[in-house]
Amino acid sequence: MDRRGDSDSRPTPRAGPVRSCGVKLVAVIAATAACLAVSDSDGGATRTDRAVRGGGVNAMPSMRPWRYVGANPDGWWCQPGKCKGVADGTAYFNRELPLMRAVGAQVVRVEFPWALIEPRRNRFDWRRADAIVQAARRVHLALQPVLVYSPPWAAPGANSPPSATAFSGFARALARRYRGRIRTYELWNEPDLQRYWSGTERQYVQRILIPGYRAIRSGDPHARVVLGGPSKADHDWLEGIYCYGGGKAFDIAAFHDYASGPFVISDARVVASVLADHGQRAKPIWLGEYGYPDSDPSSPHQIPLIEQVLTQPGPIHRGGS
Repeated sequence: MDRRGDSDSRPTPRAGPVRSCGVKLVAVIAATAACLAVSDSDGGATRTDRAVRGGGVNAMPSMRPWRYVGANPDGWWCQPGKCKGVADGTAYFNRELPLMRAVGAQVVRVEFPWALIEPRRNRFDWRRADAIVQAARRVHLALQPVLVYSPPWAAPGANSPPSATAFSGFARALARRYRGRIRTYELWNEPDLQRYWSGTERQYVQRILIPGYRAIRSGDPHARVVLGGPSKADHDWLEGIYCYGGGKAFDIAAFHDYASGPFVISDARVVASVLADHGQRAKPIWLGEYGYPDSDPSSPHQIPLIEQVLTQPGPIHRGGS
């Protein structure tokens, strides 16, 4: 999901809502806000080009199973006594959600880690998820939960394929609980990368995408399902989704893009071409994550990229941040 702090071992660059590696979220939000205005010759502020699409913000990852056990100590899911610099993870989202709202974000893409919500089969701990949902509603921000990470009872590792039955049970319970409060769910994060998904693409489609889609729609018939955003606009990987029968198991296509240059819109056209080839031209495309691989949020590369994503015409319907 969010690449910050992961540049040491990322196998390929990616895209994401306007993010920077190794930077705290508050600093990233400041950079995002900067795209809304530029200084004129008198030191005042003038508007940039009008945005042609809405934007969102990614929350800090819930877990980093390749680095440590349990919740991310500097993320929204960290538990009392196990967080960095705060007493409890609620302090993070209670501080950050109003800032996200202040810069005009419409949606927050946030991991809802299966491993932390259902630590034992059919035994759910909804406390942190409930708190996040309530906090987002207070500031009128929509949530886009990313269902990710297998619990130990369901698979050998957090990135290992669970059974379709186990995952669909979690997805259905989540959709039922938040019916009418959460409208959109994303099924896994970057399933094209070994770090997040150690199984095959066929297993992703047959154990996560198809059963997850059916489970969510049974739990909330009005909810929409987002394809788990791959790390890049990979034509062959997207074709594989259709090859393995997953073409009707998502309402919104998604991809990530950390391509270190002005290629986001052209990459989106790759995704659009695959949808069109399968008669799904009308499906929206969301850019789940994007950013320039630079640890400095004030980098001269960041603001032009944000402006490009939000203002340039193209097949992207929503840009992350």
